[in-house]
Amino acid sequence: MTTLTRWKLACALFAGIAGYATVSAQQTEPSNKPAVGVVAPRGSGLPSHLKRPLRISAEAAGISRAELVDRALSARVLRDLMTMTDKLGAVGNDETVDQLRPLLDDSRRGFPEAVLGVYGVIGSEHAVNALLSYTKDDRPAVRNAAISALGATQSGKAEQLLIDIAQNMADPAQSTAISALGSLGSDRVVAVLIQLATHSDFSTASSAVYALGTISSPAASLALRKLMDTPDSRIAAAALSSIQEIDEDLLIRLTNIVKTGDPQLVSAALGALGKAGEVGLPALREAALHGGQNTRDVAVQAIGEIGGPEATKTLGELMKTGDRHAASAAAAALAANGGAEARELLIEAALGDRAQITGALAQLALLDGEDVDQALIAVLKQGSSADRRAALPRLLKTGNPEALRLAIEMAGKGSRNERHEAMRMLSDSGSPKAFDALVDIAGKFRGNTRVHALDLLAQTRPSDPALAQLLSDSLFSGRRDEASYAASVLGRIGTEDSRTALIAALTGKDKDLAAAAAGALANAGMSDQVKTAMLAAARDNPQVKMQVMHQLLSSGAPEGLRFAEELLGSEEPGAAHSAVWALASQGTAESRTLLERALDSKDILVRSAAISAMAQNPDERSTDMLVRLARDSDPTVRATALASLGQVGSEKAQQAVLDATRSGKTEDRVAAISGLSSMDDPRASAQLAALIRDSDATVAQTAIYSSYNAGPEVDVALTYVVNDPNATEAMKSTAAQQLRTRGTDLDDATEQRVTAIVGAPYGGAGYGRYYGGGEHMDH
Repeated sequence: MTTLTRWKLACALFAGIAGYATVSAQQTEPSNKPAVGVVAPRGSGLPSHLKRPLRISAEAAGISRAELVDRALSARVLRDLMTMTDKLGAVGNDETVDQLRPLLDDSRRGFPEAVLGVYGVIGSEHAVNALLSYTKDDRPAVRNAAISALGATQSGKAEQLLIDIAQNMADPAQSTAISALGSLGSDRVVAVLIQLATHSDFSTASSAVYALGTISSPAASLALRKLMDTPDSRIAAAALSSIQEIDEDLLIRLTNIVKTGDPQLVSAALGALGKAGEVGLPALREAALHGGQNTRDVAVQAIGEIGGPEATKTLGELMKTGDRHAASAAAAALAANGGAEARELLIEAALGDRAQITGALAQLALLDGEDVDQALIAVLKQGSSADRRAALPRLLKTGNPEALRLAIEMAGKGSRNERHEAMRMLSDSGSPKAFDALVDIAGKFRGNTRVHALDLLAQTRPSDPALAQLLSDSLFSGRRDEASYAASVLGRIGTEDSRTALIAALTGKDKDLAAAAAGALANAGMSDQVKTAMLAAARDNPQVKMQVMHQLLSSGAPEGLRFAEELLGSEEPGAAHSAVWALASQGTAESRTLLERALDSKDILVRSAAISAMAQNPDERSTDMLVRLARDSDPTVRATALASLGQVGSEKAQQAVLDATRSGKTEDRVAAISGLSSMDDPRASAQLAALIRDSDATVAQTAIYSSYNAGPEVDVALTYVVNDPNATEAMKSTAAQQLRTRGTDLDDATEQRVTAIVGAPYGGAGYGRYYGGGEHMDH
């Protein structure tokens, strides 16, 4: 074989290997083909390729895609997964889509959603197909995440599905789809959003308006301007808020709205003026100085958003001349914008006589710099008491010794409010010296000052030994209020030392202290040690038994039911009543049995409480019991049962109430009317109307009082009473007031009689007819 022949054979072999590799790669490697995008809107400010997420290779970014995937798959918490997915979106490919699929079935909250977000950024055909499949997922959060991610893909394939969901009023993901359409922003999408923006449902319409505001196209901008004229001022305000570019014509229009427009549109117009830049300053300045309170606040905020020298100058003027709201809002805006001129204006205001009006001291404390510190120190030396309190927090955090001395002095000698504020500032400063000062205050003082100091110490250093000793001293001080408060703080701390102190109080001779300790221990958690101590203390202390009963019932412990049963038969004031309501919250068969037993109690108040408790979770059996009790020998029990039956709402319960209003003693019929007013049944309205004309004056008067929510037939009955010459003046007065409250449209003669009885409608002729129910009816 010649050299030439061997060379030809080698070339053929290499060519075959290369061809096989190419074919093999095409069969096994993903295509990473970008999804076909939506049709870009005409005249769009941003071309579609610039709206797509930025894509780079992992090698160019200097990271390993394989390592990112491995770490994502092994992430234990959502925070770690998000760190990986933030990077995988930029460097991922179709292979990444497949590798991350196991996380889509992860039960941990947020994990599937994070992966779907990566798919949206990858945006390939393969990724889009995966997202489309999860738009039918039965997990609402996952489905919403898939729909939202489709918007990020800029995929034409996703457009139709998003439109279908956005147009489906019954789909719970409608608002998510509308927002996703805003991310797509094609001409077709704009047309759909315009249609949805005129929908009668406010939620749908407003979502569509805000989505239009995210689209940079002439069609979307034109639509928003047209929506400013919609009759619904809420939609008009949303459109105003969504407009980003303010031209001369719109500037004039916004200025007119601020001056004379719908009050609901003024805030949105002011916000839009803030986007106009310095040309919007004159209108905003006028609104900030002379508008209503809400108008002033919004105008100042808009001026702050404009920024720049002219805006800073305007804010300085408002701080010097505006009222308290405008001046304080201007100071806040200056502090947020910062800059040398803003700092100078704030320092000048902080040292001036309007410091309290502007709140400049508090805003100045948010800035950093030697000039700021010097200004605050100057206030500390020569300012008023209020000014010094405003300067203290910042200086305490910097460790200024004069500030620490003043705070300690205020905490010990100031007024009650000054003491509390000074102690709070010492606590917030985080300084060791400030903490030591609080410990000293808690040790030296008694009463409210000591309690407040202990509370602040517990918030900052709950496990500090000095605090534990102080709380223990207060717990056994013999002063009831201080001991009770110390118990609650010890329970909140929850350390071993605090539990030991509370258990010691629980087993002591002071029953009130033991009850307070039991409540604190219950809030700290029911460990075996605590449970044993509580059960022992509960044997001899009914107050502790009540505390323990609630905790044991909520934890499902059998001792809770035993204690409740014992308390139902107890003569301790409030014990049986407390047991009834504790049992009512359980809803178990055992607790219901005990409640039924309480219905036969000799104590009328206990029986009434049991009746009300049974009505909270009624069934057929409890309804039968309530019907039986509606015929009880005690009038209080009958009245409670009838009122409760009205809340039950079943056919049997409602019929019992209706029957009681037709027969029986006066007190029973009056009690039944209370139940009648709770019923949502046409028969109840008809019966109230009949009872308003009842021959028994007490029944009729009660029916009138209870008719505020009844149907239109009641208006006829009330009108009859007002015009009845035989009705008492009291009856006429009550009926006339009820007609006004209900806003009934009266004939002229009846209107004159009602006016003669209860006076003219509020507001007079120029305000429409006001009937007391919160609504105006125009002529």
